[in-house]
Amino acid sequence: MKKQAHKTQLLILAAIFLLSSIVISQSGLFSRLRVDLTENDLFTLNDGTKNILQGIDEHIHLRLFFSDQATTDIPMLRTYQRRVVDFLEELERYGGEKLTVSVIDPVSFSEEEDQASQYGLQALPVGEGGENVFFGIAGTNALDDVEVIPFLQPDKEAFLEYDVAQLIYNLNHPEKRTIGVMSDLPLLGQFDPQQGQVPGQIMFEQLKDMYDVVAVEPTSNSIGEVDLLLVVHPKNLSDETLFAIDQYVMKGGRLMVFVDPMAQSEEVAADPQNPMAQLQADRSSDLNKLFNAWGVNYDASKVVLDNQQAVSIQSQQGQNIRHLGINSWAKQNLNNEDIVTLDLSSVNTALAGVLTAAEGKLSPLLTTTQQSMLTANDAMSLLFNPNALFQNFNPDEQTHVIAARVNGALNSAYPDGLAGSEVIKQVEQGHVVIFADVDVLFDRMWVRAQNFFGRQIYSNFADNGTLINNLVDNMTGSADLIQIRARGTSHRPFDKVLEIQRVSEQKYRETENQLLQQLRETESKLNELQRSKGQENQLIISQEQQAEINKFKQRKLEVRKSLREVKRNLNKDIEALGTKLKFINIALVPLIITLIVVFLSWRKSKRKERQYVK
Repeated sequence: MKKQAHKTQLLILAAIFLLSSIVISQSGLFSRLRVDLTENDLFTLNDGTKNILQGIDEHIHLRLFFSDQATTDIPMLRTYQRRVVDFLEELERYGGEKLTVSVIDPVSFSEEEDQASQYGLQALPVGEGGENVFFGIAGTNALDDVEVIPFLQPDKEAFLEYDVAQLIYNLNHPEKRTIGVMSDLPLLGQFDPQQGQVPGQIMFEQLKDMYDVVAVEPTSNSIGEVDLLLVVHPKNLSDETLFAIDQYVMKGGRLMVFVDPMAQSEEVAADPQNPMAQLQADRSSDLNKLFNAWGVNYDASKVVLDNQQAVSIQSQQGQNIRHLGINSWAKQNLNNEDIVTLDLSSVNTALAGVLTAAEGKLSPLLTTTQQSMLTANDAMSLLFNPNALFQNFNPDEQTHVIAARVNGALNSAYPDGLAGSEVIKQVEQGHVVIFADVDVLFDRMWVRAQNFFGRQIYSNFADNGTLINNLVDNMTGSADLIQIRARGTSHRPFDKVLEIQRVSEQKYRETENQLLQQLRETESKLNELQRSKGQENQLIISQEQQAEINKFKQRKLEVRKSLREVKRNLNKDIEALGTKLKFINIALVPLIITLIVVFLSWRKSKRKERQYVK
């Protein structure tokens, strides 16, 4: 009777559990209750991403196009696709009804393939038999605006969240954003009475295709409605203009500043009365009244020289001379953890300055090597031979920051305001980027023009334009978008295996080198023995010679066998580790679990026996 009652209770509990599971799964009661146990919090969204999702006004539809059939034999893409799908599903949960995610397989010659092509996704012929593979995202909003990620590259997984968040933000804010440029330099072009309208620098002409680029006078007392302000080579700005810039930043405005201790791109008019005036003219600029209030130090009288990244220029005599002050910064000088510098290979600057601040105040974008030093900028005014810079060059073995983001809270440079004006004294998180170089913006530093059948064709030899475009895209986004940085990836190297590999290689490589040397010596002796016989005795071999040849051949076989053994030994420790892990996973863990279950069952039966005895 008791057994029957126990069975009835178990059936009732099972039914309750089943019904509860169905109700919970259908109601979505705990749909957002998730625990991320990954080392890099791969499935935990950044707060900035959550804010962007919560701010969606109109419905957004994300379509992930992935060629499932064509990637059957491409495990790397299939693994990353699973990671992308999980991430998009997490976005969909937080986006609620305002965000829809679809996964589409664009099979060859299907309507889905045509749709992927119409959206502008990139097809790669890497599938079986050269079949096209699509792996990209196309997003649309209620107004049929389209934003795409042409192809999702596994090696850019760290920036997946930023790229998708930017796509969603752009769809939610489809209107063109405005960039204000404050400068006396001809960045946006100018009118010449003889040539007519002269176009501006190439990177600014490119920006005009995507943004409304407007000029802001250096004498302005207010900034106006701009999404991003570029202040380039500021010289002798009035307090009214500085106050306007300061308060623009205090109100949450985004600012990019370009200052320079010796701007080669600044054209100074010749003075017939003083031929030296043009050479000795002050080509420096600064914004130190604001910088000092924001905790950033910049010395407009100092130029940085770098021996490792110096560029060769052509002298008047036609010789190639390395110029320590003109530099081409390589990948190691760029911040590989910032989205704007991730894919860049080189950025060129000329006679740049440096930025310093308290630890943590700057996030460097561009830094020098340790083969660098600072020198006075007046030494550059009358520098006719760049070789002279090497005479007093003594590197200080420090890296210097040329461009950086400014972090944290910023205080106003005008805490008391100006006469009769209201003032905001602090912003909790400023959005400011500073470059200690102006020449980085000019065509001659990064792009080459060629005449092609009457048209100007431009080809870049550095990434200056890409860097500025990336920064503008990043800075004109929301504050939430700016705070999203690169995160960890799902790729986790086998650190223990790599360590074993290093130890094994060090352990066996010396033996391998010795054996290879013996093999070379043996082959060399065989060749000498053959040559020593003479041309007329090539077919006549004495018994002693034959014995020697056989001995060398046998030694050669032994050495080659030893080499094969050494190569096998290189992987021996790794294979041993693999065998150990297999034993633990396949045999040891199940055995331990089985023993625990048997022990618990035995203990339970013993307890029941004691109860019956009582």
